[in-house]
Amino acid sequence: MMENHFHIARQLRILSSNLLERAAIHARQFHLGVTEVRAIEQLFVSRKMTAKELGLSLSLTSGSVTALINRLVDKGLAEKIADPHDKRKVNIILRADQINRLSIPYLLYVPEFLRKLKKYSKDEQEIVIRFLEDYVEASIQATQKISDQLDNNRSANNRR
Repeated sequence: MMENHFHIARQLRILSSNLLERAAIHARQFHLGVTEVRAIEQLFVSRKMTAKELGLSLSLTSGSVTALINRLVDKGLAEKIADPHDKRKVNIILRADQINRLSIPYLLYVPEFLRKLKKYSKDEQEIVIRFLEDYVEASIQATQKISDQLDNNRSANNRR
C-alpha cells in the first residue's frame, strides 16, 4: 500500500512539474507571468470561478489573488461578472474575445489526453476521477494540518 502511495505521489509531482514548465513556456509566448497563465488555465477549464476559488486553486493569499485578477482584467484577458443568483458574489471569467487565442496552447494537448483516456472504460474513468478527488482532498487536509501546527507553534513561541 505504501509503495503505491509513493508511486502515485511521484507521478503527481512529475505531472505538477510538467504543468508548471508548460505554464512557463506559455507565459513567455503570451508575455505574461506564470501565475497569470495558471489562472487562465484554471478559468478555461472551470469556465468561471470566484476570487476565493481561484485563489485556492493556485494557493494564493486573498491579496495576491485580488492583484492577479486585477492584472488579468487590466490586460483585457478576464472580466468580473456579478452572479445572477447572488448579487454579493462576483465570478471571474475569461473574456469571450480572448478564449480562442488563450486556449490554443491548452487545446493542442487535448487530443493526446483523450486518446489516453479512451483506454479506460467509463466506469474506470469514474474511479480515477473519484480517486483523484479523494487524493486532492487528503492533500489539502494534510497541508492545512501542517499549516495549523506551524501557526500554533509560532503562537506558543510568541507567548514565551
